[in-house]
Amino acid sequence: MTCRVARGNGRPPLAASQVKPRWNGRPRSGGAPRHCLLLGAAGPVGTAALYLLQRLGWRVSAVDPVRPPHAEHHVARLAGTLLDWTEKHFTLGDLERRLAQRPFDLVIDLTPTLDKRESIVLCDAMGVSLANSTMVDCKDDIHIAAFNFLDRRPPARRCPHIVAAGMNPGAINAMAEEIIAAYDRPDAICYWEYDDTLPADGLLAGPSTTWSQGEAGDEMSEDWTFEVVEEGTLILHEDALSWHPQSFPACGVPIEELGIPAGADSMLIGHEECVYMGWRHDTAAKFVYGFHPENMRRIRAAGYGWRPHLLVQDPARPLVGRDVVGVTCRYLADDTWVGAYCQLANTPDIPPDTNATCVLVASGVVASALCLAGGGVQPGVHLTHEVPGWMKSFRTLANVCVYLMDQDGRTAMLGPRATPKKGQVWSSSNGNRLKPRRSQRKPASR
Repeated sequence: MTCRVARGNGRPPLAASQVKPRWNGRPRSGGAPRHCLLLGAAGPVGTAALYLLQRLGWRVSAVDPVRPPHAEHHVARLAGTLLDWTEKHFTLGDLERRLAQRPFDLVIDLTPTLDKRESIVLCDAMGVSLANSTMVDCKDDIHIAAFNFLDRRPPARRCPHIVAAGMNPGAINAMAEEIIAAYDRPDAICYWEYDDTLPADGLLAGPSTTWSQGEAGDEMSEDWTFEVVEEGTLILHEDALSWHPQSFPACGVPIEELGIPAGADSMLIGHEECVYMGWRHDTAAKFVYGFHPENMRRIRAAGYGWRPHLLVQDPARPLVGRDVVGVTCRYLADDTWVGAYCQLANTPDIPPDTNATCVLVASGVVASALCLAGGGVQPGVHLTHEVPGWMKSFRTLANVCVYLMDQDGRTAMLGPRATPKKGQVWSSSNGNRLKPRRSQRKPASR
């Protein structure tokens, strides 16, 4: 089915910088600490965000109808940061009343149910900026929500807001934009993720996920899956489970260097960033997602109508493995891929009730908080790749590595925090020295 969108397990050891989450960033210099209203605080992304905001010296008022399983542990560790917790399912009316009662420097919305468009309009009217991890809420399919955003952004004239600002979407489209700024518009963009998270005992109760039981299950077995082709056209497929398995090497993923098993199974998943960046640069875009082989086997064997188990850190049953999230830009003129990725392992440094995947997502949201707090973002509603300096803020919270793969499959890797630069010669640990030729395609920003 085609839908027209209007235009307008042996792996190498990880470096220390890639193993531990970077629980640091730029603290506010001088004055009173910033105060954030965090909606959806009990989920694994919300838990990770609390600890990142603590490292920035922010104060947080949390809202969620439930508390995380290790709530007492978090209250103790977040003393001085977590000021209060409202156990309530917030409506737009509740949000308006809360903002009228006391001033906040920022609202972070991580809820699956609050209307994303209306919450932005409300916060703007109340004079407070908002950041969220997605423009998709419970009422729209992913491609419809993304299309609606591009077609008509929520009106906001008083304050700046940064949306769809997690890892993917969020950091991943900003990483792609950074590559495109250095190497011109690509012939294709492929977003990819490989997550081999497992309990340390290796025992899975069934198909498992590391971020959202409801949304992850729907993405794989219920929602339309899609890829974007040129001129903003979506090709819709019934669901990810019924569509053809995907290949990481065919998407320019350096599986040997990253220790991804040869032949690793992955699925085509419809994601917001594919719509945003495919439309912006008039190019093909898709997202492929793979898991540990045993988890993937269970996912495919489960069929339909299942709810995945959530894997989070627990002192009694810790997690192992890591999540690698990246993007590659395809340049046909010289048959090369230029890519970037973040890699984070599940270590004891990660607090209970969250995991490496959700730390990366929270890092994107909190990087947006840093940009908004810096005062340089103009009023309006922005995606991450539209905000000058967004990647600089993100790099204070996460390590980004870049690489080039040539037509012979040779890969040159640059270290953490490197940025792609025009004309640079890429050197790798195995002696490869590669220099991509510039694409002949002209940039097309919308």
